[in-house]
Amino acid sequence: MSTDDQALSEWAANILRQENRYCQEVTITKVHGSCPYGHHEGQTFRVTAMHAGGLCGSLLTAIFPSVVAQHYGGSVLWETEAGAFAGRCPEAGTVEVAVQRLDNPEPALYKKEYLPGNMAGCGLGVLAANRLVVEVTDIAGSCYYGHSTGDRFEIDPFHVNGMCCLLYNQLYPYIHVLLSGATPPWATVPHSIAGECPDTFNRLSFRMSLEAKIEI
Repeated sequence: MSTDDQALSEWAANILRQENRYCQEVTITKVHGSCPYGHHEGQTFRVTAMHAGGLCGSLLTAIFPSVVAQHYGGSVLWETEAGAFAGRCPEAGTVEVAVQRLDNPEPALYKKEYLPGNMAGCGLGVLAANRLVVEVTDIAGSCYYGHSTGDRFEIDPFHVNGMCCLLYNQLYPYIHVLLSGATPPWATVPHSIAGECPDTFNRLSFRMSLEAKIEI
């Protein structure tokens, strides 16, 4: 390995150590009525700036700015306890959470498998008839979360389904646009958008498209 390659490898390894030095423990403290994703009081989830840990996507995006602030060593300025905050989901505050920053005992990539929530009987017919598929079309460098060119994810406002949270959070508003049957005026393909993830160095490119579910 050349000196330049070794320096680049050490630089990347240090980024991963710093990226994963913390995780956030999200505790469901209150559920008002019924959560369509199935969250209930007492549940706990471990999330990072890249890993959703099984948390509902809509809840995740509602608290994500504060999660990111904590994850990179900051605090939410109006909270009295450093490394902690309270939040609510965007569905009229149906779900309330308490979030606490923790030292990650394994300062390497935090990427655990998890079971998605049960959406049966949630009453959202648009999700029964349609799906959103995100495809990774190119990566100029290396994705620190491990995505590869050709990866495909089926996502919706509730399910992150293994996608990096930083990318999912960027896509989230357009999930609602496309599922509503609309298309942003700058998009070149109807019911589809393309773009890049927030990592402007490694430049992961994607396309997200609305597809009808075909019953067999």
